[in-house]
Amino acid sequence: MKTKTITSLGQAVEFVKAAFEKYPERNGMEARIAAHAGHRRRWPVLYLMHLAVPGDTAAVPCDDECPTVDMPDTPQGRLARDVAGLLAPLDMLNPILPALGLGQGDGTLVTAFGIPLNPKLGNAPAFTRTIEEVLAEPPPDPRRAGLMPGMLERIDLIKTHLPPFFKIGLPDMQGPFNNAHAIVGEDALVGPSLTPESFRALMDRITTYWIASRRLLLDRIGSDYQVPYDCNPLMAECSVNLVGPEVYREHILPHDLRIVKELGPPRIHTCSGPHVFRETLAHLPLIETECGYIPCAVAGYTAVDEAFAAVRGKPILLNIGQEVPADFASAFEMIRKDLDLYAEHPRLTFGYTGMDWRWKDRPAICALHRRLDAYWEDKALGAPAPDKRL
Repeated sequence: MKTKTITSLGQAVEFVKAAFEKYPERNGMEARIAAHAGHRRRWPVLYLMHLAVPGDTAAVPCDDECPTVDMPDTPQGRLARDVAGLLAPLDMLNPILPALGLGQGDGTLVTAFGIPLNPKLGNAPAFTRTIEEVLAEPPPDPRRAGLMPGMLERIDLIKTHLPPFFKIGLPDMQGPFNNAHAIVGEDALVGPSLTPESFRALMDRITTYWIASRRLLLDRIGSDYQVPYDCNPLMAECSVNLVGPEVYREHILPHDLRIVKELGPPRIHTCSGPHVFRETLAHLPLIETECGYIPCAVAGYTAVDEAFAAVRGKPILLNIGQEVPADFASAFEMIRKDLDLYAEHPRLTFGYTGMDWRWKDRPAICALHRRLDAYWEDKALGAPAPDKRL
């Protein structure tokens, strides 16, 4: 795909739609839809990534480039840049999704509780509050609090100017306990023991807002523009790794179960934590969970073998996300073993990060990508070529 200069939103739309037709093997949304359904997809559609390190700006040739957008800084101009930016992962042969996002990262819902984001810290919450301070104020209005007005406006902008080929993804809503930890800091970790009634009230308030916000956003997005798998709630449970299983069962699980009752079977981000994996799998009707080797994880990691044994043959999508060795031959062997599991359980997705890889390694990363794609094809792990499904 040659670099192109785009001067209108219509050009951006047509250029990006053509790219999705040209690279069906990189369509991450179709791959995930197939994985949820248990259908075999033709291509592995996996992610290979490296860390973004300040000062690492090595100039390396790219396989593909996003088009240059030459438009003024207007709502339509910014939207054209967002549409063109959907193709950025192709630089590393990574999956692309025809979905535009909302919000400002994992602090998005925190802003509804009187805490601004600090852009100098990656849009992390600027400060924390006490449980008492939060409870002393009225519950946030889902339509008006925090970043919600801007997100609703962005939904309207997208629906006004883009066809429903382009979906609108929900923002990073985290989960009730993750949000509690971001809002009140350490109080969320000691609250279950020291002030259980106040902690329960806090979690009730956050969960109520979480459910209402999700419903509001999905209703505004509408079925035509909704990412198909967003119909099931995604809950991030990163901070559950900082408390024990007993605390989870007594003080956090009831709120997760409330979400399940009101919104349906969930998808869970465990941060690969083993007790989070086991507890959520045991107590929630999951349709998606995750695992993978992350050696520096605060509570350890869930090994692929353990997770695969737990979900094999069940209607549960397993996201395998692992840190891989810097040596590309070793990385290939590690990933190859994961790909082989697909023969038994097609509800798998794959994502890998080389913690020691940098910009200079991008050509080698792309070469590894091609080698893994070829391995998948040679071993006939996916659907046969005539099958149009991914």
